Amino acid sequence: MYRTTCHGLVGFALVLSLFSLTPHASAKPQQEAQTLLSAVPADVFLCVAGRHNPEREFLTDYMTDVTDALSESGIITDLMELAVSQLSEDQQENVDRLKTRFAELIGDIDWCGMGQVETAFAERMGPPKTIGSGMMMMPDMVFLARGSSDGAEKNFQALAALLRTAAEEINTAAKKEILAVTPSTLHDARIVSLRAAGQHGKKIPVSITIAVQDDVIAIGMGDELLEESLALLAGRSTNKSINATPRFKKAFANLPQAEDEQTFFDAQALLKPLNGLAQFILTQVENDAKSSDDVKNAYKNEEANAIAGEANKAYGEKDYQEALDLIRKAYEIDPTDSRLLYNLACFSALVGENEKALDWLDKAVDAGFHAPGKIQSDDDLDSLRNTTQYKAILAKAKKLVTQNPDASAKVQRIRRLVDRAMGIPGMFDYVATVSYTEGHSVHSEEIIALVPGASQNPFYPVFGKRPPVQDFDRFIPKEATSFSVSGGIDLLALYKFLEDSVRDFGPEGATALAKWEGIQEEKNFNVRKDLLSWVQGDSVTVTIPQPMGVATVFMLRVNDTETANAKLNAALASIASGMQDLAKHNPMLGAFAPQVSPATDGRLPGFQNVMIAMNPLVCGAADGHLIIGTSADAVATCLETARGDHPGIRKNETFMAEGLIPKGDFRSVSFVDERNFGKNLATGVGMMALTGGMAVASIPDPEVKQLATKLLGILGKLSPVLAKLDFYKSSATAVTFNGKQWHSHGVTNYVDPGSRPAKAQQANATE
Repeated sequence: MYRTTCHGLVGFALVLSLFSLTPHASAKPQQEAQTLLSAVPADVFLCVAGRHNPEREFLTDYMTDVTDALSESGIITDLMELAVSQLSEDQQENVDRLKTRFAELIGDIDWCGMGQVETAFAERMGPPKTIGSGMMMMPDMVFLARGSSDGAEKNFQALAALLRTAAEEINTAAKKEILAVTPSTLHDARIVSLRAAGQHGKKIPVSITIAVQDDVIAIGMGDELLEESLALLAGRSTNKSINATPRFKKAFANLPQAEDEQTFFDAQALLKPLNGLAQFILTQVENDAKSSDDVKNAYKNEEANAIAGEANKAYGEKDYQEALDLIRKAYEIDPTDSRLLYNLACFSALVGENEKALDWLDKAVDAGFHAPGKIQSDDDLDSLRNTTQYKAILAKAKKLVTQNPDASAKVQRIRRLVDRAMGIPGMFDYVATVSYTEGHSVHSEEIIALVPGASQNPFYPVFGKRPPVQDFDRFIPKEATSFSVSGGIDLLALYKFLEDSVRDFGPEGATALAKWEGIQEEKNFNVRKDLLSWVQGDSVTVTIPQPMGVATVFMLRVNDTETANAKLNAALASIASGMQDLAKHNPMLGAFAPQVSPATDGRLPGFQNVMIAMNPLVCGAADGHLIIGTSADAVATCLETARGDHPGIRKNETFMAEGLIPKGDFRSVSFVDERNFGKNLATGVGMMALTGGMAVASIPDPEVKQLATKLLGILGKLSPVLAKLDFYKSSATAVTFNGKQWHSHGVTNYVDPGSRPAKAQQANATE
């Protein structure tokens, strides 16, 4: 059927669920290789493999303390009771029954033992599939866990019972059989599948399968990836496993051994189905974009259009005969309307009148319905596809549309724009990541590789031609507890890329750019001249302890300090004037107007003190940077450090022991002291509960007030749980880029279990 509305775009979400590696005392020794990688097919776009590493058991102990504290706090019980309290008595009884039943089943599963040796997760995106008039892409996922043979069998039985119970409860609630659980065998594995009732043996996108093969449990969402993994496990597949491919081996050749975990993300493997989806969407966009040009002799008679609207309504209600009768009446009023002729073809085909449908379709094309893309994709015409007459009509429509140069040119411009956009992710080849443990520090190293020839992509200059950052520690004082230095992106190159993309759209793009230039002239602000010409993009962020808390300083590298200062002052004046004008209509906005005065700190000549809604800032430009800080002393300290008048971060013993110092040219480096991580979280939540309590007192509705009070009570119980996150020391990263790939090294440092504050307190309490 021909409609005037746009087609909806089908979306999809990628959900990755990975089990934590939580080994217990009976765990097997560390394996020499992650053997489950041999059960992952080579064409997946994501693969995550992990193994038990005894060196990381201290982390298991730490997280156990947190989960135990959460359990003892009663928060989970409170949340369940709060949720249930909003239900009727019958619903509450049903929820209690389900909670008890599923708690028992889940309790029978040994989640820790399931992957006590190693685990692997893989995901593949299938090709786009046409569903009705739309298209869908479904992820195919498999999770593999190796434990002991006895443990695998027990877990398989427990997981199968969970599936059967879920199906039983859903079917009971629906009062009909919606889901079915079916057992079978495949490649030496016993499997149990949960799928739509009546779909056994069919390849449908929604299914969950549990399998056991020796000491391996496999959980699949979808069918094909699980089947291939089981075949590889059994040695019965002719396909390669991912770890046997040269591409995979090359990705990890220059990375350390993955003692804990390794991840491989194949950007090109994901891009292939995404390109297919993009082409489908492009076809729909093309059809809609071409409609006004390709469909001639339509919408000429208001009376006929009104009746056609009634026909469309009947079509939407799937009353195809009524739709056909109505569209005939519209046709009698205007027999030259090509749209009406096309809908006559569609409705005739839907009621089984195929010969008449072909005749109407032929007349529609002759009358001006030159839209081969629509004719080819419209499932209303499915019953006509295999006929010689349909193929001849389609060929005629394709020939006629090529004779319309305006429509063809517009289609080509749309396609170029889509190809330009898809070229951005197309530059990336793969991401390879490994993690390993040294003492009480967990390291991760990652390579993000570009495809050969990526430097020729028009988007490459945005990030690929940036000069390396020099002297990362220049502005970082010894006292800093955290900092970040980044090379950023080339903002001018990004702006040029966007301009070129719009310009590439042809006359419409040129018109849009002309309007944009006019807006800039009207506002007396040119993006290139007044912003991008003096901003370089490199940035520095520093956090420094102060007597009354901490101060933050942000620095943006500029080409000309004097210009930056002038632009800053002009911006502050413009904002103040604008807010004052708004305050004339809404006095409340007056509080947000910046109050500007010269900085009183003699070390900061030319800087301004700025007060916005009781929040003090100091702003200015110096030493090639635009600077905004929450403390004048902190800003001055950073500038003194750059001049060599104040000791730098290399004099900080904590950073030198726990941070990462980049070697040579680099793109970014960061360090965060996290010793107060749990304390700060707990304090923040406590403050939220306190201020929330004062706000609740003013709620007039008693039911809402009672609900809010309960939620605040739960929030208050969370504070001591978060305080248990006291085992972090610091984290650091350093990133380099050689024009072809990024290399990132990160480390998280943890407190030695023997010196952990909570443990020391427990020991003192025992004494």
